[in-house]
Amino acid sequence: MIISKVISYKNAWQDLINEHPNELEEVLEVLPQFISSYVSMRQANERTFIGHRDIWNELLKEKEWIISDTSFYLEDGQRIFIGNLGPIKNDVSAYISFGHIDFANRWLFQQTTLAGKYDIAKIPILLVPTAEFGARHEDRFFKRLSFEQYQKQILPLTPLSHSYPFLILGYTDQGQLFETEIHELESDPLISNENVVIDRCIEFPPEYYQAGLNILNYFGTYIREQYPDQEAKIKIEQKDKIVRLIIETGDGETEVIERALQEYQLVITGQKTPEEVTKNEKLILELKNELRLARYRVETQQDIMLVQTGQIDKLMNILSEGLANKSPIHIDFKPVITLDNKVVNNQTVTSVISDINDLKLLLGTSSPEYIELQNLEGSLTAIEKETDSEIVKNSTAMQKLRNFLNSVSEGNEQLAKVLETTETGIDIIRSLAGKYNSIAEWCGLPQVPRVFIK
Repeated sequence: MIISKVISYKNAWQDLINEHPNELEEVLEVLPQFISSYVSMRQANERTFIGHRDIWNELLKEKEWIISDTSFYLEDGQRIFIGNLGPIKNDVSAYISFGHIDFANRWLFQQTTLAGKYDIAKIPILLVPTAEFGARHEDRFFKRLSFEQYQKQILPLTPLSHSYPFLILGYTDQGQLFETEIHELESDPLISNENVVIDRCIEFPPEYYQAGLNILNYFGTYIREQYPDQEAKIKIEQKDKIVRLIIETGDGETEVIERALQEYQLVITGQKTPEEVTKNEKLILELKNELRLARYRVETQQDIMLVQTGQIDKLMNILSEGLANKSPIHIDFKPVITLDNKVVNNQTVTSVISDINDLKLLLGTSSPEYIELQNLEGSLTAIEKETDSEIVKNSTAMQKLRNFLNSVSEGNEQLAKVLETTETGIDIIRSLAGKYNSIAEWCGLPQVPRVFIK
C-alpha cells in the first residue's frame, strides 16, 4: 500500500515523515491486511460479525498500538468519546474512514480537537481510499467516500482557525509515476494560538441550533458590558450542526475570561439570575431577553421538528457542557494488559457505545430512533466500568440494547429502510448483535438472533 494523496495541517505530514517513520510504515503494512480481513468477514456470512473498527484495532494492537476505544473521564466525571481517533502509538493515532458524508467534519472538529486539547495524540491520522482505488474495488465499503470527496468538503473551509494538527491520507495499492500529492492547508493568520484562551466545540441537534447559536453570539456582548477593560476577540465558526467558540485575549491571560464564561454558564442554565452576576441594569435586561428569545426559538422549532418536552432544559444542558471549563486528567496509554474477563467485558461495552455513536451519525437527529439511541448510550455509560456480572445482567442498559436489536430483527420498517440504504448501517447492527451476545454470555443473559446476516 502507498499514500498517493495527503491533506496536512500545521506541518503534520513532515512531522510524521521526520519523527514517526516507523508508525507510518506499520500503518501501511497493516492496511492490506485490514482490507483482506474485512472483505473476507463480509463474505463469510459468519454468526459473529466483526466491524471494520474492531478489525483495524486488533491488527494495530498486534504491533503494540494502544486502543483508544478505552473510556476516558474528566475530573467532573464527564466521559470523553475518542473512539474515532483509532489506535495510538508514540503520539500518533490512526483511523479508517467511516464512510459517511458527515464523518470528516465530526472527526476534524471533534476528535482531533480532543486529541490535542487533552494531549491524547499529537498527529491524528484519518485513512481514506482514493477514488481510483474505490473504483477498482468490488466491495462498496471502499467506494462510499473517497479522499477527493473529503478534500472537497475541507478545502472551502480554509484558512482554518483549528488549533491542532491533523492528517488525511489517501491510500491506494497501485504504484505511481509522480510524487505524493500534498495539500498543506492554510491556518487563519488572525488566530494566534498563543493567545487562544477558550476553544469550545459544541454540536447542536437541529431543533436547538439557532437558539444555541444566538446565545453563544451574545457572549461577546456580555464580556464587553461586564468587563469593558478586557480586550477579547471572539469568533464563532459554524459547520453543519457543529459550532466552535474561539476567544483570544491580547495578553493571553485566562482568569477574567474563564470567570466570565462561568458566570454566563450559570445564568443560561438557571443556576443564578442575571441580578446575581452583574449590577449592570442594561445587561440584566438583555440577558433576560436573550433567554426569552431562546425559549421562543426552541418552542417554534418544536412544531417543525416534533421534539419531545423539556426542550429548553436540554438546550441549556448542551450549552453548559460545551462551555464548562473542563480540566484534563492525566491519561496513561501504557496500561497493564490483563486477561481478566471483567476487563474484557468493560472494553466490549465501550466498543458498543462507539457503534451506537456511529449509528446515530448515520440515522441523523431527525430519526425517531435517535432519541432512543441517545437514551441507550447514557444507560450503557452507566455500566461501562461495572465489573459485577449480576449488576450488568439486571441493568436497564442490557435490556434496552436487547430490545433495540430485537426491534430490528422483528422488522422495524422505518429503521430497516434507513439501514438498508447503506451497508455501513447493516454492518453496525451486525457488530452490535455480536457484542451484545458476548456480554450476554459473560453475565448469563439470553442471546439475540443473528441480525442482518447475509
